[in-house]
Amino acid sequence: MTMYFEETGNRSMPSIVFIHGGGISGWIWHKQVEHFSDYHCLVPDLPEHGKSINEGPFNLRDCADRIAELIENTTNHRKAHVVGHSLGGKVVIELLARRPDLVDHAVVASALSRPMYLLSLVHTPFIYKLSAAMLRNKAMQSFIVKQFKFLDKVSIDNCMADFRRLTADSLYRLYDQLYQFGKIPIFELKHANVPTLILAGEKEPKAMKQSAADIVEALPRSRGIIINGADHTYPWTASDKFNDLIRMWINDKI
Repeated sequence: MTMYFEETGNRSMPSIVFIHGGGISGWIWHKQVEHFSDYHCLVPDLPEHGKSINEGPFNLRDCADRIAELIENTTNHRKAHVVGHSLGGKVVIELLARRPDLVDHAVVASALSRPMYLLSLVHTPFIYKLSAAMLRNKAMQSFIVKQFKFLDKVSIDNCMADFRRLTADSLYRLYDQLYQFGKIPIFELKHANVPTLILAGEKEPKAMKQSAADIVEALPRSRGIIINGADHTYPWTASDKFNDLIRMWINDKI
């Protein structure tokens, strides 16, 4: 299995794996990589994303297995702290269910585990063909990028480049996993004795905050925090707060 990843920071220190959300790729973690330069940082591009665009098809279990392989082959002690946002958070949950022995501490940021019914109504191949075509329109790209609240040109350009790589088929698979694969692997997670921080933004949809509560209930060593005033973009729009929470969590200070 080949999956692109970038490796930065202090190779002699504990490792942190940052797993991005759906539709974008590992560059989104640039504020975390800068902040955690004192750690050994691993930032993959998931299959059918970024520089792993030709790896696939996208599947949560396959992603978890690839992250497990990355930890086994690249970290000092075959163990890492793991942080995932949105779809990346679902990959972290799958990793905790399948290979908790590889995870030191985990942070699951805004992982959806409950269905969003209005979105499920438009979850059809035709809609994703239309969406893929729209993502190639510059005006539509600009509109969508504004929803991400990026403030710098590099992030805007990176986001647009990621959008241009997406096909109708990859969009369908990605959102099928994100919205339809709603069940938490409860039985497996009960055996995941890993300190796990579950986050959601105060301004996120009700289903996201309910999902956070569900995940906290499923994991034996977890804690949930709702970030005041935050929406889904808090890893980059409230990066100082987010980074502080990660650092405190992996050092057992929360």
